[in-house]
Amino acid sequence: MKPLSVRARLTLWYFAVLATSLTLFAAGVFLAVRESVFNAVDEELENQLKGIRRLLEHEPEHRLADLLGELEEYSELGLGGGLLQVNDSRGRWVYQPDSIRKYNLPSVLPGEIARKYRRESFGSGKHLVRVNSSKITINKEVYVVQAAVRLEEFGEVLSELGWTLLWGIPALLLLASTGGYWMSRRALRPVDEITRTARSIGEHNLSKRLQTPSTGDELQRLSETLNEMLARLESAFRRITQFTADASHELRTPISLMRVTAEVALRKDRPATDYREALGQILHELEQTSRLIEDLLTLARADSGAARLGMAPMDLAQSLREACRQIQRLCQDKQVQLREAIAADACPVEGDCEALRRVFVILLDNAVKYTGPGGRVDVSLTELDGFAIIEVRDTGIGISDQDLPNIFERFYRADKARSRASGGTGLGLSIARWIIESHRGEIQVESALGQGSTFRTRLPLARPSD
Repeated sequence: MKPLSVRARLTLWYFAVLATSLTLFAAGVFLAVRESVFNAVDEELENQLKGIRRLLEHEPEHRLADLLGELEEYSELGLGGGLLQVNDSRGRWVYQPDSIRKYNLPSVLPGEIARKYRRESFGSGKHLVRVNSSKITINKEVYVVQAAVRLEEFGEVLSELGWTLLWGIPALLLLASTGGYWMSRRALRPVDEITRTARSIGEHNLSKRLQTPSTGDELQRLSETLNEMLARLESAFRRITQFTADASHELRTPISLMRVTAEVALRKDRPATDYREALGQILHELEQTSRLIEDLLTLARADSGAARLGMAPMDLAQSLREACRQIQRLCQDKQVQLREAIAADACPVEGDCEALRRVFVILLDNAVKYTGPGGRVDVSLTELDGFAIIEVRDTGIGISDQDLPNIFERFYRADKARSRASGGTGLGLSIARWIIESHRGEIQVESALGQGSTFRTRLPLARPSD
């Protein structure tokens, strides 16, 4: 079974709520009008009974026949066209004109007046009457006077009201539901446009965006949110595409070199020293390729959220000193002076010791590689406002303003001519930034061409234990 559309469900809910509300309203109106009619009739009957009581009890010395004669004259002027009757304490009718006899009202005893017959309706069809009773004492004799009102006219009014409500509510429901369906269709029209546009967006046109209505409502917020999501997807897709292309390029170069070296070595018989040299070149390329693959796997795990760092209390100063010792051999080969300004006191942080040492090695390695012979690399560690500040400053070739915003991007090389010879892959700074940000820190760079570079890292210090 095909599910109902949103506009159909909205219309059905609107119909159900409106039908329930109108039914309850109509029932309330009908009951309120009927109660109002009966209250008006009862009030008139009360006034009539009070008038009869004053008439009969005003001259108690008169004979009953005389009083009944006066009563007959009064009833012809009262409400209901003479619907009055009187019985004595034994239930016998002492006054019952023909105008009321056809209604066959029951005889009422004095003690039963309020309990049984006060403001009751008797009869059926067009003979429906509303009756009220009252006790009257004449010459120490108790009588019961009953006054009644025919309800035919009132019944017709209530009947017309009932039929009006009965036919008017369905007509109003039909009109309101049609209008509600039209309004829901018009209100949801932008959703259809959003759906059509979203369906047309694919991997080849991720730059396309949804049209955002300037309505300030939920549809505008939905369009803006979807456009923001599309922008994130486009950026992620572009990074993945660029990453794949760069990785393919980086892997193709060493593989091509290894293949050419092997093919040249096997083309003809050669001395053993030539084979050893060829194998040495292949081994060198394999080592570089292995490092590249490891870096790629690290970044891939970081992107997928699978990479986890083992956080534990550690001494940042000790990790930085170990990184400096690890890079000393390269400094000697390049004839670059390495100066340390690291305090002997411990610098406690919460972090992954191996990952942070890798960051320091990456920064130091880059500083040494891009500093010429006779240059200098300064390393310092200070504490400021609850943060550990690590600075790696060199006197190398520096980075241009054009390249500076991109140096943390994957496979980006500021000195493209020297990177291959120096063994760089363009992934080190990307890995370093991911590690630092995973430690809730930040890494910044300041540089100028020909004046060297300064990489500054901020890491939060560990809170002292209580």
